[in-house]
Amino acid sequence: MKLAPPNNAKQNHSKQWSWVSIPDHQGVVHVGGRIGAAQGPQAAWALFQKMKGRSQVQETLSGVFTVNPITTDVDKNHQAATQWIADHATQSAFTVIVGGGHDLGYPHLAGVQNALTQKLGRKARIGCINLDAHLDVRKPSPLITSGSPFYLAIENGVLHPEDFIEFGIQSHCNGAELWTYIEEKKVEVIGFAQLREAAVAFDAFKRCLSKLTQTCDGVVISLDLDCIEQGAAPGVSAPQAEGFRPSNIIRMLEQAGHESKVCSLGIFELNPIFDRDAQTARIAATAAWHFAEAKLNAP
Repeated sequence: MKLAPPNNAKQNHSKQWSWVSIPDHQGVVHVGGRIGAAQGPQAAWALFQKMKGRSQVQETLSGVFTVNPITTDVDKNHQAATQWIADHATQSAFTVIVGGGHDLGYPHLAGVQNALTQKLGRKARIGCINLDAHLDVRKPSPLITSGSPFYLAIENGVLHPEDFIEFGIQSHCNGAELWTYIEEKKVEVIGFAQLREAAVAFDAFKRCLSKLTQTCDGVVISLDLDCIEQGAAPGVSAPQAEGFRPSNIIRMLEQAGHESKVCSLGIFELNPIFDRDAQTARIAATAAWHFAEAKLNAP
């Protein structure tokens, strides 16, 4: 049997992309979570750099950049991360951002918006799909926590509520005040209870992508690894008994990569201290690879 040509036959080799690591878990500390996510970027990169294949994923990677300095001051860390992400997103066709606690989803969005604003010459409109068990709209009072990214993004005008979709949320993971905030802001929520069947989840994700790409200048995918079931991904800050399977997530990220307006993937809450045989780190690395490969193969 004659083999079909490799999927990367039409790959655009001119697409240079960047990986930005943010080794910070201070937001997790503030919420009383399992610390260790600061080690997540290095664990993911250690596996990613060993990956090979016909696609030019490694060859088109312009560099791996680590936000520095990281302090115990979350605000300072966010400011530094925003600048690093903006700088590299401005110079790259797309970016992969790896944390760290999910509070870093806020500087992720802010940095991407700044970069797109510079490219467009006007304020960019950013969309976001949050793949997560948690809503992550916790008020930063008295401190910013890993559960605060999208509250910060909405309240600071980085993200409009109508351009934000919560995907895979689990009802038992979120307090009443978080649901109230989401309802008041009229944010679309697609609960995990609706997404247990893989085909249904994929179709719903495609619809979300279509909605945001029609109205936004750029779309960010924010992957909190605790949306994956604990049996497959034990190494996270807040594991869940059920959730997506890794294959479901990777398929969705491949679909996202094919969309020209999807310009960045964030991967958060990888906690190597609680991992088992690096299986969660391997998911993070594989997710990054397949997203990047899809971006490079996109028209």
